[in-house]
Amino acid sequence: MNITFTDQAIERLQRYELSSKKMLLDFDDGVGPFSAVGSCSLDGDYRLILVKEDLDTPDYNEKITSNLGDVFIKDHTSVQFDDEMEVRFNPRYFTMPLVSPKRVLTDNLEVLDLSNTDLNSQIDRAHDC
Repeated sequence: MNITFTDQAIERLQRYELSSKKMLLDFDDGVGPFSAVGSCSLDGDYRLILVKEDLDTPDYNEKITSNLGDVFIKDHTSVQFDDEMEVRFNPRYFTMPLVSPKRVLTDNLEVLDLSNTDLNSQIDRAHDC
C-alpha cells in the first residue's frame, strides 16, 4: 500500500511541520482513542491525524509508505483503503481529496493536528449512541 501527496497537498500541509509528527490515516470506524462516534452512526470518515512523534498508538499498527514519510493505519481498516492512493489539494474549494485510480475515497481528507493536545482527555472520553 502506498500514498502519494501531490506538491500542492504538501505545500498546504507545510504549516503543520510534519517532520516532528506521526501521521495517522484514520478511517473513523468507532475504534481507537480518536473516535467520537464512528460505528454508532454507521458512517465512516477519513482523517489525517497528526500526533507527537513518540506517542504510543497501538491501534495504528500497519504502516503505509508515502513521499512524506510513514503513515499508520489500523490494520482492520485496510479494506477501506486502496493499494495506490493520492492526497490532492483543490485550491478552489480548499479541500484535500483522497483518491485512488479506482475511486474517490473522500472529497475532503480532514486534517487534525493533535500534537499539542492533552490526549488523556481524548483517550478517556466515552460516547453514548
